Amino acid sequence: FAWERSSKSIIVDGNWRFTAVTQRLIRLEYDETKQFVDEPTEAFLRDRPPTGVWEDHVAGDSDWSVLQTSHVVVKYMSKLAPTNGSVVMESRSNSSYAWRWGDDPAIGNLRGTARTLDSGAPALDLNCNNKVSPTMDNSQMHCTWGLVSKLGWAAVDETGMPTWRDGWYAPSRNITDVSVFLHGHDFAGALKDFAYAAGPPALPPRYALGTVFTRWFDFDEDSAAALIDEFEARSMPLDAWIFDMNWHIFGPWGSFTWNKGSYPRLQGLLDSIQARGLFIGANTHDHDGIRPDEATYKQFCKALGRAPGKDTIEFDLYNKTYAMAQEDVAWRALQTKGGQQGIDFAWIDYQQGEDDVFQRTRIPKLNPTIVLNRLRSTDGARHGEKKRPLILSRWGGLGNHRYPLGFSGDQMHNWEGLAFLPYYTSTAANVAYGYWSHDTVGGDRGLATDYELSVRWVQTSAWSPVLRFHDKGAGTGDCATNDECARIIPWDLPTPFYDAVRLAVQGRDELLPYIYTAAVSSVSTGLVLTRPMYYEDPADQSLYGLDKQYLFGSDMIISPITSPSSPNAKGFAQALGAIEWAVFAPRTNDGWVDRLNGDFVRGNLTTSVYGIRDTPSLARQGIVIPMRLPRTRGESSIARARQQLHSIEFRIMPAEAFYLQGSFAASGSVIDDDGLTMDYLTGKFTNTTCSYTFRGGSFQIKLAQTGDFEGRPSKQTIKLSFPQLPPLKHASIATRPGAKLQPSYDRKILGPTLTLPDVDLAASSLSIEATFDDAYSSKVMPHFVGLLGRVRRARYAKDALDAANVNYGEVRANLTSLVLTGTHMSADFVANLPQLWDGAQAQLTQLLQEDQVLKKDSRRSKFVAHMMKLTHDGSALVNAFI
Repeated sequence: FAWERSSKSIIVDGNWRFTAVTQRLIRLEYDETKQFVDEPTEAFLRDRPPTGVWEDHVAGDSDWSVLQTSHVVVKYMSKLAPTNGSVVMESRSNSSYAWRWGDDPAIGNLRGTARTLDSGAPALDLNCNNKVSPTMDNSQMHCTWGLVSKLGWAAVDETGMPTWRDGWYAPSRNITDVSVFLHGHDFAGALKDFAYAAGPPALPPRYALGTVFTRWFDFDEDSAAALIDEFEARSMPLDAWIFDMNWHIFGPWGSFTWNKGSYPRLQGLLDSIQARGLFIGANTHDHDGIRPDEATYKQFCKALGRAPGKDTIEFDLYNKTYAMAQEDVAWRALQTKGGQQGIDFAWIDYQQGEDDVFQRTRIPKLNPTIVLNRLRSTDGARHGEKKRPLILSRWGGLGNHRYPLGFSGDQMHNWEGLAFLPYYTSTAANVAYGYWSHDTVGGDRGLATDYELSVRWVQTSAWSPVLRFHDKGAGTGDCATNDECARIIPWDLPTPFYDAVRLAVQGRDELLPYIYTAAVSSVSTGLVLTRPMYYEDPADQSLYGLDKQYLFGSDMIISPITSPSSPNAKGFAQALGAIEWAVFAPRTNDGWVDRLNGDFVRGNLTTSVYGIRDTPSLARQGIVIPMRLPRTRGESSIARARQQLHSIEFRIMPAEAFYLQGSFAASGSVIDDDGLTMDYLTGKFTNTTCSYTFRGGSFQIKLAQTGDFEGRPSKQTIKLSFPQLPPLKHASIATRPGAKLQPSYDRKILGPTLTLPDVDLAASSLSIEATFDDAYSSKVMPHFVGLLGRVRRARYAKDALDAANVNYGEVRANLTSLVLTGTHMSADFVANLPQLWDGAQAQLTQLLQEDQVLKKDSRRSKFVAHMMKLTHDGSALVNAFI
């Protein structure tokens, strides 16, 4: 063979060049001029040397040449230009994983993502061969195939894609350039190889994973400050504030100059927002160029080498001189820098067409979305700053995973639109895109009083990569006259719905350590926070097509409710909406526990009844979930996400072994760092672990911490919590007999807690022993299984009866006792739980049949019956207690 081995990873054979980027990621180039391309593209940085190794002495014949790595065989017709079937790649471990030149990428591909849901699209078709959006042309969508497939391969065609040359984009000079991922069903391996070749998913600053708020509204200094005050007064988390387009001078759709009429003392406002710990973003529509009334017009002209005049400088994004002036003059003037608060990040709301030409500058196959995303994400690095990249923008194509966060555009806010989001958000994991954010608001006009839709949208976003409130302009306008606007302010919803929204947002705030730890992990693995279910076990066919649920980090499954509880109910009546919802539990060895119900499931659907406050979800049995302690009385709800972990709660989830005198072991960890800079890449972070073994009714727990960073808390409060378990009889710190240990029982989680104040795990680890109260015998312990769900449903039923002032007293005594299980907790009480549940059902049966209020209130009666597993006439359904 006329091979030229330029390295162990690269072979040139005539007009062909083959690069083993890794053992399973192969790049194929064909160029009759042999001007092969080494420059990076947006999809592949090529900043790391290839690691795959071509093996020597591979046999072939006169027509076909053969190459192979340890994992892949490449067969090609070396004397021919590429054509259908002229190149074949197979897995050496499984020949059914085979790609042939010309194969349809749609077959078997598990899809990736696309640019936007703009123009009111409720959903997209992520088969890039089809019309992707019902409202926009495919040329605007940058639809991207997934890097994983049921057939075991995925191909990325980079032919003609612009390269990065001499510090700017340049037209491609390649003829044929295809990269093939041949990873079989090792989906994690495919994403890891992609992260190696393309760069890992970027880690956003921690505050971006908290609560973000914006709305299209004519804010001024006083109204902006007042709304932030209201968030704090109502104990609503808030971590970043974004000014929508009305922050800048009126008239142009896009501008880089503040509106001084609305913000006469601008610096004072920005300083006051910053003083509360919030970060500030602003919406930009980068298309209008630079007008003479822009604050930086003269400096901009100087950067372009032209004299100031009266003409607008036209938008010429692909011209490097113009683009860098826009970033370093116009945008830079607005940014936080040199200790003076400005804008911390940009919401790039570019919507003016995905053309590859502006003015006289054309770069084929380039698009403005990816260019703006790259420029604004790398601003800090170009100016020598250590801050992490952060923007808010639409998807610009493969490689956009390096530029978080995503903005999915102006979607149709109805139930169909909401139902699409779990699939859309999680499927983006197939191109390593981990930070889609969606406008979080309910519907307007005919859906304005669909309060249930508003709540479910917030819950879906709260269990997504990013929680960002925005009304896309549907919160104002002529809809205000008849109260038909979308309710973007959470407390504008009636109390039951606002309470559900606040609970969801506060729950995310407390779970942020788990979310952030998963985000940090994605940098090394390429596996992002939300992933389709088949990542749990790609060989398990039952995990495909589960589009209503997704993996959330390494140890949880989330299935937000995206259907109405009743097609007919609207308005306040929706608070009495009970809905059956099913979640599939994979066949994982240790199984899963239902987070809200406390039941154990493995390899089957688990169905339960849920109310307006609930988001169905599973966790691995016995896993340790790191959390932040809830806000204490007097503590601000503002800017908690940015804070280092002065307190950590390790929640040890229920496992069947705890109730069956078995044994179990598990662990969990949490990453903490400064949350803002790139220092984590040099090892400046801490990893705090909680590991345990359980045997004979006793936990042996170890707490340890490694690493360091500037600003690390010298002392921390550590809390251990054990949902759905009896009180502890004994707890001690074996390594520090005299150390403080505060036991308690948490009625909300129906389980004991241990609090260790002021510990320094960096100085030494801690070993803790905790033992159940032996009054809870082996006969009593199984009564705890599913107790969380029964108490949850009983609370819904009691609240519904209380609101209607239905008879109190003995006729509801069992229900009240059940609701107060945590307060009554004792071995005798738990022993009587089956009888108590049966008694509550019997009493409610009588109420539903006899109470005049309930007879007239059919919806309330059905709600109570559904929650308590009764038929509407009050008779009990067959129900095994355990």
